[in-house]
Amino acid sequence: MKKKIYTSLILIFLIALGVHFYNSQKELATYHSPDNNYELVIKREKSFLSITMPGDGGAGNMPVEVILKDVNGKIIGKSSDNSNCAIYNDSIEIIWDLKNTQVWYGRGKTINTKTGKVDC
Repeated sequence: MKKKIYTSLILIFLIALGVHFYNSQKELATYHSPDNNYELVIKREKSFLSITMPGDGGAGNMPVEVILKDVNGKIIGKSSDNSNCAIYNDSIEIIWDLKNTQVWYGRGKTINTKTGKVDC
């Protein structure tokens, strides 16, 4: 009986470790607001094991997801909330406009820091 419990615990630990490793490989960059109340996380949408063809443009031409979090780590908004606001890694330009409660993550692409609304 104890052997089954230990085996189950080890299996759960290994799965948790694998999920953590997988998620950490997807994170490309993190940006903090000037007042340190917000965090913008850039994650690749595809797995690092995804197969690409020659001429696909490399890492810069990879679609990414932009996630805005508050100081407590709560997600405020994600670029994937608006399918028209997709962006590639090379197109990331972060501008914090806290006076107008928004962060620009690309040309014409914003996330409102209060409502989480994604516009482009």
